[in-house]
Amino acid sequence: IPVFILTGLLVHCVFLVSIFDIYFSSPLVHGMTPQQTPLPPPAKRLVLFVADGLRADSLYALNSNDTPQAPYLRSILENNGSWGISHTRVPTESRPGHVALIAGFYEDVSAVTKGWKENPVEFDSVFNESKYTWSWGSPDILPMFAKGATGGHVYTFCYSAESEDFGAQDASKLDMWVFDHVKSFFNSSRSNQTLFSALNEEKVVLFLHLLGIDTNGHAHRPNSREYKENIRKVDEGIKEIASMIDSFYGNDGKTAFILTSDHGMTDWGSHGAGHLSETLTPLIVWGAGVNYPQKVTSQIFEDNFLEEWKLENFKRLDVNQADIAPLMASLIGVPFPLNSVGTLPLEYLNNSAHFKAESMFTNAVQILEQFKVKMYQKKETTLSFLFTPFTPLRDSEQINFLRKMRLYIQQQKYDEAVSLCKTLINLALEGLSYYHTYDRLFLGLSIAMSFVGWTTYVILMIIKTHTNLTKTVQTNNKESSVLFYGFAFVGMIIAFFLLIQRSPWTYYIYCLLPVLVWYAVVKE
Repeated sequence: IPVFILTGLLVHCVFLVSIFDIYFSSPLVHGMTPQQTPLPPPAKRLVLFVADGLRADSLYALNSNDTPQAPYLRSILENNGSWGISHTRVPTESRPGHVALIAGFYEDVSAVTKGWKENPVEFDSVFNESKYTWSWGSPDILPMFAKGATGGHVYTFCYSAESEDFGAQDASKLDMWVFDHVKSFFNSSRSNQTLFSALNEEKVVLFLHLLGIDTNGHAHRPNSREYKENIRKVDEGIKEIASMIDSFYGNDGKTAFILTSDHGMTDWGSHGAGHLSETLTPLIVWGAGVNYPQKVTSQIFEDNFLEEWKLENFKRLDVNQADIAPLMASLIGVPFPLNSVGTLPLEYLNNSAHFKAESMFTNAVQILEQFKVKMYQKKETTLSFLFTPFTPLRDSEQINFLRKMRLYIQQQKYDEAVSLCKTLINLALEGLSYYHTYDRLFLGLSIAMSFVGWTTYVILMIIKTHTNLTKTVQTNNKESSVLFYGFAFVGMIIAFFLLIQRSPWTYYIYCLLPVLVWYAVVKE
């Protein structure tokens, strides 16, 4: 009995661990070549404001007296920039949201093993590709992007972790800390020639992580006075910082600004799931290279937000959260993050048709590079006669796509080039998913066979030990030997196939376990 119990525990441990290998393996690949738009970018620098936990409706909706919750940002939306809703994905947590914004890929599900607090796999980001990045905010978010950066050009300024008191009366002081430190940082640069020179370089990113709204939302709920007051303070702070930065650079018109959020929040102050209040976040973009407001007479959306927010005459440009990373890269002319799966939202760009086509071409090639690496990795670990390629993007099809896209750009048929780029991006993303889940059916069937076999074995043992339905049968040594060698032969064939395919050691466990379990079943 003790051996039976220990065996059962071991088998169930394998079942549990298999879930992570089958469904929670990292989709990230490495070895791609950086891709950068060849034309000069519209902006020299980018300022990214992320208001943690800010819901789209909390920012865009008007107060009961028809005044905006954030007057400065509302005026930007109506007079200076483009706006929309950024659609996040589950889990709607701070770290996954920031990774999607800054690195361009959605949650690496293997991060569940780290409690969504850290990514177990290294990844590229807009910060890493920049010349310099300075960031201010929470110690839970900023170090993650500095840790993965190469060359020590990502600088972080954080308040203490103890300051993040979710029960505080007024958490907006966290945001005031950020605004005050950014102001003093720029003031100090005037007497520091090295810093002053670095700030005047191209490809510079300034990142302000504003945690106060999220903290007040948890403590007081999103409909509270504290939450709304925090939005007003953030609005004033952004106005001051934008004015100060423009003044610092002599109003050269080379600064792009982005305001967004990592996730929203439910009415009861939680987030992490997929309710619309958690997944709909604001996006306002203005400055160098960004389209001015586009007036329209009618817009068709499934929701009624435009009427509720009284924004029906200003074109709403919705994006997926990962699309913001290629937008930032395009604005300041850095390579798109290597692991990004975002599609550049062209309607936000105020640039030539040639620039847009080249940017989309870069975007398509960057995602295709990931597809090629993923395909090569899977091809290397699968026998040639068993390998089933993703047919829409065979090598010949890839070459054909790239040749046509480049030809359209040379012939100045930019709309056709952009359309073809979008088709290639969609196919490459499909192909990435195809190869990432390539072994899922095979592994799932192995585990299912083991599970059914183990359940059958347990039933047999219960019948043998707790009922009188069985009768004693004399053991035939010859039959036992044939049974043993038969199953051993099957096991050797499976192990041989796994060996020549250079499969991970865990695959041996998942594929040989059903052989052992069913041998025990047949033997009983």
